[in-house]
Amino acid sequence: MRKRSPYKAAPTWLVGQKVRLRPIEPDDVEMLQRWINTSPAREFIFRRLPVSFEQERDWAANAAVNPNTPGYVIQTLGGADVGTISLHIEGARATLGIAIYEQRYWARGLGTDAVRVLVDAAFRTRPLVRIELTVLPDNARAIACYERAGFAREGVMRRWLWRDGEYCDVVLMSIVHDDWAATRTPLAKRR
Repeated sequence: MRKRSPYKAAPTWLVGQKVRLRPIEPDDVEMLQRWINTSPAREFIFRRLPVSFEQERDWAANAAVNPNTPGYVIQTLGGADVGTISLHIEGARATLGIAIYEQRYWARGLGTDAVRVLVDAAFRTRPLVRIELTVLPDNARAIACYERAGFAREGVMRRWLWRDGEYCDVVLMSIVHDDWAATRTPLAKRR
C-alpha cells in the first residue's frame, strides 16, 4: 500500500466490483507519462502528444488537488495499475475522461466498472445535472463501455477535433442525474 498522499486535497479511494480508483500520487507521474506516450490507447486520446514529464506532472498535480478536476489511477482489485479516469467539473456539468492504458487488461469490463464507480460517486457527492464525454466514432469498444455504464449518445459533433492534420467528428455522450437516479445501484464505496 502506498503512503498517504502529500497532495492536500487528494480524493478518497473508490471501490467497485472489478476496480479501485485511487488518488493520483507524485510517484505516478513517470508511469502516467509512459502510458500516454507509448500505450496503444494513445490513438484515442485527445491530448497533443507526446506529453513531457513536466506537462504530465502539472496535470497530475492539478488532478490530485483541484476539487473540480478529480483524477484517479484505475487499479485492479489485485493491485495492478491499468489506467486513469478523471472529471472536469464546471458548475452542474462534468466532463469525463478515461483510458485503460495496459492493453492486457482491455475487454475485461474494467473501464465500465471504473466509469460506473466514478459516475456514482460524482452524482452522490456533487450537485451535478449531467456528466458528458466525447469519443471518436470508430472507438466501438469505448462507446459500448459507456453505454453499459448508462451513457446515451446525444449526437455527432462534426469537425470538432483537430487530429492528424484534419478536423474529425466526435460522438457526444452523456448521463443525466435523473436517468442515473432511476437505475442506480450504488457501486462506489468510500474507503
